[in-house]
Amino acid sequence: IYKQLGQRKDAEKIYKKGLKKFPSSGTLYNDLGEIQWTQQDREAIKSWEKGIEEEPSYSKNYFNAARYHYYLGSNVWCVLYAEIFLNMEPFSAKSPEIKQILLEGYKKLFSQANIEQGNADKSSFVKQFVQSMNQQSAVAAAGLNAETLTMIRTRFILHWSATAKGYPYALFDYQQQLLREGMFDAYNQWLFGSVQNLAAYQGWTNIHADENRAFYNFQKTRVFKVPEKQYYH
Repeated sequence: IYKQLGQRKDAEKIYKKGLKKFPSSGTLYNDLGEIQWTQQDREAIKSWEKGIEEEPSYSKNYFNAARYHYYLGSNVWCVLYAEIFLNMEPFSAKSPEIKQILLEGYKKLFSQANIEQGNADKSSFVKQFVQSMNQQSAVAAAGLNAETLTMIRTRFILHWSATAKGYPYALFDYQQQLLREGMFDAYNQWLFGSVQNLAAYQGWTNIHADENRAFYNFQKTRVFKVPEKQYYH
């Protein structure tokens, strides 16, 4: 055990030295966080968050941060980071796990009747997010599935675009684009239906074959990136 601990400390020193030379490397922050997490060191989330801030279009920090926030952190950042990762790596072998975390993260988010009261994050961005999402609590009370989440998220993005100011966010811009182009239902079915009820999802894709095909073709040709200066944590 001591030998392993010493090796971990040596590896941390190497990565921290590397970050002094390459302070915007998402890869180095991700790897440092993974080394720290081998000993359940909660400093890991600081490394992954810093990687998101410094290199926002590097996907793996979102993957690790989404998992961390699901088990130990913020439900808001869990669902945001999970969805961003899924758009960056839509065909990854890791996608099924993160889709499940995204679905369960929404369930945890709406586990209280008033999600504003359950929010401990004091950032203005998160406050605006939970205020907009809290407007949808009545829909969530009927149960969360692909259909109700599509309704909740449609109303959320319309409310956000009308009320939230000063926080451009690539994920929400993408959701608005899908709404405008008539692919938001297919997108939400892909996110939630495939893990919530596979048979029902397959039935939906058969009935809405043209809509599903249009989204799939669009998804194959799109590269999702997050611009700099959209880090609000």
